[in-house]
Amino acid sequence: MAMESVPESKTLHIPKLRRRWQVLILQLISTASLLLIMKRMNSVFGSCTDQFIEDSGGIESNYWCPAYEHTRGVKYWSESDSVDLFLPDFIHGLVDMSGNELSGDATFVAPVLLCMGITALWVYILHKPERIQLWANRIVTWGFVAWMILPFLLSWIYQVVVGGPHLPFGNENPNLNHIDKLWDPFMFAFELVFLGIVFAPILAGLMGIWGLSKRMITWAVGYFLMVVGIHALLTFEGITEAVDVGLQPLPAQIGDATLYGGLFSPLSLTLISIAILIIVFMESGLAVISHLEYAAMLPEDAKRNPEYVTQFNNVVNSHLVHMTVITAVVMLTTAIAIEFDDFLISLVGLLEGSQWSGQVRESLELQLTYGKVISAGLFLLVVAGMRFVLPWQRLTGILETGMSRLRSD
Repeated sequence: MAMESVPESKTLHIPKLRRRWQVLILQLISTASLLLIMKRMNSVFGSCTDQFIEDSGGIESNYWCPAYEHTRGVKYWSESDSVDLFLPDFIHGLVDMSGNELSGDATFVAPVLLCMGITALWVYILHKPERIQLWANRIVTWGFVAWMILPFLLSWIYQVVVGGPHLPFGNENPNLNHIDKLWDPFMFAFELVFLGIVFAPILAGLMGIWGLSKRMITWAVGYFLMVVGIHALLTFEGITEAVDVGLQPLPAQIGDATLYGGLFSPLSLTLISIAILIIVFMESGLAVISHLEYAAMLPEDAKRNPEYVTQFNNVVNSHLVHMTVITAVVMLTTAIAIEFDDFLISLVGLLEGSQWSGQVRESLELQLTYGKVISAGLFLLVVAGMRFVLPWQRLTGILETGMSRLRSD
């Protein structure tokens, strides 16, 4: 008797799986997280210090600092070197289609749409035969070389015919220094560098999500972490005393937890949100690739087997639920770890009823950043010790059983 099979639209073949709502939801979650990371990173790490701006001549002057922001760098480079930008200003996010100057989140729209367009074209070419991919790579390479060499040769040959033999450099007449045309592609590359400060990880992340590339997703995550690390290094007090590049340092104090029932301070919520968004972006993006890799390794008969199809659906659905629950738990425990010192002081004050807890609470030492790090370390020690007291495996098993029953009902 022939083995029962599922409809063609529900098999575990990759083209069919890429249209599954679970896979699309994971990719959309990863994409939304990536764009929110960009927005958060810009709000936290995208400004220069007021003193640096004042020393540069004020807001209206031509200045730039290596912040996570692209429009200031593009303006600085174009105005300081008196060069014409190759890409239109609205592609850079400097102005809208009517020529009005943009500011805030509106500056991200056009570059993000450009990244999405490049990603769509790249994914489209990936699904074409290898011969077409090879020709696409050759066209890009030859186009870059032709852009660099042909304008130089044509202008030189034309001037030699019209005005006589001469070298393409070292002439008093700037029109006769044709060698300058060789640098146009490299000037365009410098233009892309300022855009790449913000949008290189966006482009790589989008290509990783929709092009199913783990390497590009992990590269984007590494870039974000590198920006955070470099910003922390360049705004360290010992560094800024020697060289001040104008970056806006984060406050040295975490601040009081006044949000969401005393769990978060405004600064900690902002930083935790960046960390959570990076986790969600990486987890959801890599999950799609892992699930599709599993389906691709199955034998042909198994891809049509109802049991395998049901198992795959259960795994993907469980992943969506677990990702939501685990992300919420990680955010909650991180908030508790950061505010663990306040919890300890409150607990001691409740038990002792003395002035000691109040005096310690007023101590600046526990409110400084390194004090929060020590507090978080104490919380980790407490949680690590609780694993010998509380049956964590049994508790998580009960939780997973309850979630399975809810899904089945």
